[in-house]
Amino acid sequence: MIRLESIRKEYDDLIAVRNLSLKINKGDIFGLIGPNGAGKTTTMKIIMGLLEATDGQAYINDRLVSKDDNDLRRIVGYMPDFFSLYDEHKVWEYLDFFASAYKIPYQGERINEVLALMDLTEKKNDYVANLSRGMKQRLAFGKTLLHNPDILVLDEPASGLDPAGRIKLRDTIKKLAAQGKTIMISSHILTELSDICNVIGIMSKGSIVETGAISDIITRIQGHKLLHLDILGNAEQAIVFIKTLPLVTSVVAKNGLIEIAFGGTREEIPQLHRKLIENNIQVVSLFEYRQNLEDIFMAIAPQEVS
Repeated sequence: MIRLESIRKEYDDLIAVRNLSLKINKGDIFGLIGPNGAGKTTTMKIIMGLLEATDGQAYINDRLVSKDDNDLRRIVGYMPDFFSLYDEHKVWEYLDFFASAYKIPYQGERINEVLALMDLTEKKNDYVANLSRGMKQRLAFGKTLLHNPDILVLDEPASGLDPAGRIKLRDTIKKLAAQGKTIMISSHILTELSDICNVIGIMSKGSIVETGAISDIITRIQGHKLLHLDILGNAEQAIVFIKTLPLVTSVVAKNGLIEIAFGGTREEIPQLHRKLIENNIQVVSLFEYRQNLEDIFMAIAPQEVS
């Protein structure tokens, strides 16, 4: 659905995006993460045809993106990080304006559907200026959905939402993906992206440095399973013994636990547990620590985090 080929974007001496190639398949929820200045927003604007790449091509549905291609924009919905609303309009008037611009049939019915989806039905006659920050965020997202696009490009859509609003947004995105929509989303709330994205891309200094399923990226970066062991008794003596066991590549004491780098399979972890018990080590718990999206990000681009 979205394909980028060797995209490069320069601003005088600044290279915002460098030789970026990327493919997002139909039905994917693709999370784009990276520090401020990594090139995420620039990449999204190039996909939308709002910026012209210095070099390279962007395609949607195998169709070359052009800033003048209005037919292409009918199948894509874009929500920028910073958006403007018409404060002097009522909520329904704001949506009605854009529904008319898109020539949406039965637009009153569609507006009511979007209001319900965004939990704004009771606010339909309120002026936009009187909405809270979170309500404005939901209204902007609703406007993005009005023309029922096949592809959504969302730049920080959870910004300004309270926890309940973020949960609602997450559920809505999952529902849209289940309908077959393709979604590209950027966010600084990495834990939330890990809950909804089946594929992620990590940007650093204008380039995609890792892409794929979160579990696959963890395997590539970590190269082993990370086990946390909690015991009673002398940890130093236990560490000396654990270092002698097969498939153990390193052992350290960390935060009151023993951290074991284990090169075996999941099925071989019980064998390790059995050897600990046989050596009279009093095991309270032994479990596999699964790295999350924040761990991955810090492992790849820690130098850019201020």
